[in-house]
Amino acid sequence: MAAAALTCGACSSGDGSADSPTTPAASSDGLALNELQMIGTHNSYHVAPETRLFEAEKAAVEAFGEPAKALGDINALNYTHQSLTDQLESGIRSFELDIWADPEGGLFAKPLAPSMLNVPDTPIPSGLDAPGFKVLHIVDIDFGTTCPTFVGCLQEIRAWSDANADHVPIVINVELKDDPLPAPLDITKVVKIDATQMDALDAEIRSVFDDERLLTPDDVRGDAETLRDAVTTEGWPEIDDVRGQIMLFMDNAGGYRTDYLAGHPSLEGRVLFTSSAEDGDDDQAVVKINDPTEAPRITELVKQGFFIRTRADADLVEATTGDTTDRDLALESGAQVVSTDFPIGEPAANGYVVGFEKGPQVRCNRVIVERCPAGGVER
Repeated sequence: MAAAALTCGACSSGDGSADSPTTPAASSDGLALNELQMIGTHNSYHVAPETRLFEAEKAAVEAFGEPAKALGDINALNYTHQSLTDQLESGIRSFELDIWADPEGGLFAKPLAPSMLNVPDTPIPSGLDAPGFKVLHIVDIDFGTTCPTFVGCLQEIRAWSDANADHVPIVINVELKDDPLPAPLDITKVVKIDATQMDALDAEIRSVFDDERLLTPDDVRGDAETLRDAVTTEGWPEIDDVRGQIMLFMDNAGGYRTDYLAGHPSLEGRVLFTSSAEDGDDDQAVVKINDPTEAPRITELVKQGFFIRTRADADLVEATTGDTTDRDLALESGAQVVSTDFPIGEPAANGYVVGFEKGPQVRCNRVIVERCPAGGVER
């Protein structure tokens, strides 16, 4: 299905450019943040392995046999996204960034695969020597990235945001990573992301965005007893009150979420929202449900006031099959963020694409909004 078939003329308009002095800012007519639906990209920073390296990696995976199965399908690594700036210009308003702790710097500066597989002159991202969180997919194997440092990614988003202040909040899905390669390939000793590293993560975010530019759990909770109470009773902020802001949430659950919450009940004082594990948790506001076949549950949670992220596709399967079933379920579910590897500016060779009409990839959420502003929510 072509992108045009997914359009919602009354819900998304404009060419993505900044408002000129003679152009009035878009008005949301009282719409709240959760009453939007936006297209996001999966692994938004990703650059496919260089061809010679990729062919060598595929051969090595086949040779390693059983131990290599832990890496998943190597062919699913063969995709490249535009820079974050170019994605923003095309209308994308949500990103996913995978981060690895590197407090001393240099941990990922000399990835293993090029030397082990004898592929000299493999391009290595710059900036990996600096201390701080790094952005990449799989240590030593899949390290291509358009913005190697987390701070650098945020600064790129900040620069675009500064130049386009009328945008709806940009939502960033942060996935914490500290899994080593399976033995015997676990040569790079990754750093566990514990409570200390999570404090460092908040500090890195605040080094780029001050309180006025961040939409935090404290902002949404307000005077409510818990974050969950706030979103299910008082609701989310109106869009016009949070234009130009950045909202981040943690993709991970389990111990990561527990460590992040420790000493911060209902995420008090924290920067990131968490993806709540169970219905009824005090911090429940954002919920990750990657499987779009859970559309009925997604729709129910959206109607209750929660902010949901799902995926329209996975592992490049749709680039081969062209199947739009999951995409259509995701869009119809009402999930506020629908992530894809094939946004409107980067369709698959077979024509598979996920998007609205050209311009800002954001529209009114049809599950909970009956009438959308005629001019769209962002110009």
